[in-house]
Amino acid sequence: MVIIAIVIAGLIIVALIGSGIFWFLVQIGVIVQKAVEPPTKDFGSYSLDQGRDVDEHR
Repeated sequence: MVIIAIVIAGLIIVALIGSGIFWFLVQIGVIVQKAVEPPTKDFGSYSLDQGRDVDEHR
């Protein structure tokens, strides 16, 4: 009975380690995918007057 409990506990530990490794690889894949995307280009027009508008509302 003790051997069965040890085997089940071992299988659970192996499954947890395997799922952790899988999740880590997925996260690395997402980071790499975002890294190869071209940078976002902002074509908005901004001026110093917009900063003054914010300060006037204090």
